[in-house]
Amino acid sequence: MKNKILLITLTALIILTGCKTQKQEENKELVETNGMISYTIDGELTSVKPTKENGYIVNKIICDKGSDLMWDNDNWEAELTEVKSKDRCMVDFTKDASTPGYRVTVTSNSTSSLDSLSKATTENGTVVIYSKATIKNVTGCNGTIEANKVVVKNVIENQICNITIEQTLADTIKAMYPPKAGRTDFSIIDDGAPGLYTGVDNQGTTYYFSGNGRNMNNWVSFAGKLWRIIRINGNGSVRLLYAGTGGEDGYISLSKYNEDHINPAYVGWKYAVDGENGRGDIESTIFAVVNKWFEGENGLTNEQRKYIDEKAIYCNNRMASYSDSFDSNYITFTARDKATTSYYFMGHKRLVNKYSPTFKCDNISDRFDKFGLMTADEVVAAGGLYNTENLNAYYILNVSNGSSTGKNPWWTMTPVSYLYSLSRTYYTIMFHVRTYVEEGKLTLSYTSDTNAIRPVISLKKEVLVTGGDGSSSSPYEVTLP
Repeated sequence: MKNKILLITLTALIILTGCKTQKQEENKELVETNGMISYTIDGELTSVKPTKENGYIVNKIICDKGSDLMWDNDNWEAELTEVKSKDRCMVDFTKDASTPGYRVTVTSNSTSSLDSLSKATTENGTVVIYSKATIKNVTGCNGTIEANKVVVKNVIENQICNITIEQTLADTIKAMYPPKAGRTDFSIIDDGAPGLYTGVDNQGTTYYFSGNGRNMNNWVSFAGKLWRIIRINGNGSVRLLYAGTGGEDGYISLSKYNEDHINPAYVGWKYAVDGENGRGDIESTIFAVVNKWFEGENGLTNEQRKYIDEKAIYCNNRMASYSDSFDSNYITFTARDKATTSYYFMGHKRLVNKYSPTFKCDNISDRFDKFGLMTADEVVAAGGLYNTENLNAYYILNVSNGSSTGKNPWWTMTPVSYLYSLSRTYYTIMFHVRTYVEEGKLTLSYTSDTNAIRPVISLKKEVLVTGGDGSSSSPYEVTLP
């Protein structure tokens, strides 16, 4: 087990004498300045231990009797693997990383999984790098993998270890952003520090991003395009929002949601005009466009589709709410000319009146697989709000922090309402996201309006990260195991 200690603990482990020897007088590197351990800077004695904040690292450590002492340059603490009785140790600090010493520095595809990226030790000493994730291999140094840690023995010069971590995309995300308890107030926008929050969907615990997207590391490179991570689904797959090449081309097409707005069935991702409750197998206009892209028409290839988790759920929640006190899974969509009362879908109740987004999709007939769009609930969970702009929301930003879709608003797959007027005019309405004026605002569109389409897919939970740190300049690179 890793034995991290503070210097105060070191007092009990390294027993030092108070008198100075002739050798110490001749070599100031061995002069004790605090009765326990001496500090030097580039070989010159100092009475005060240098601080990491001033840019110092440990260059080398010398122990008279061969104690094996490591110094963690990142966490600024000592580690002991072997202690010799009545030993005396000198720790030499420097600001020059090129100075010959006994340091091991680390590069990795998942630096957040490692306990440190720089450690120093005694001559012929041992450096141990610990990992929270599975180590795949180590190159560039004489390190070996032992019980999921890298051990570098007999260190006599500076070395660089390249450690490859076998880590899933989901685990990498959670290592970068340790999950927090879910947000509780959705009545205001969230443009604070980016974070990963917990929630619940139909498949288990989900983890969703919220906060300022300008410095949020939730970029992924996949299928030759960039994507933003929306959340980790309850089944462990990772849900992505299409972002194109990272400019203003973050959509695959401009399209109507459906060809008309005179029937409430037209809010359906798939629907039936005369079927019970409007649920059926007719493809909406927007579904047909995304399906062609998914099946390879200027979109995903057969090889790329192997990465897709087709069991993830995309919710086209058509539960209806006649009033704030009435909820129903069912609404009669037949005989349109008899429906002379306006009513709202549950998305309106949750997101306009109550500020209570959900990741659950209660009606099984409203669940779809393979692909979908971002839901209005996911927009609000990510920091958005109905009728309120959020200029820092990740879901609207491209790599230059401009609009991912230029001046084009884009569709969600969440219905809002079916409105009937005295002139016998019917309006079927969906939520969409505005990107030009009042950017980031969740607002409304008729199903017959034309907006941008941003597909949402989910990568399998087994997908591994092979590179990148999730930033826009270095997005996560992924592969199947």
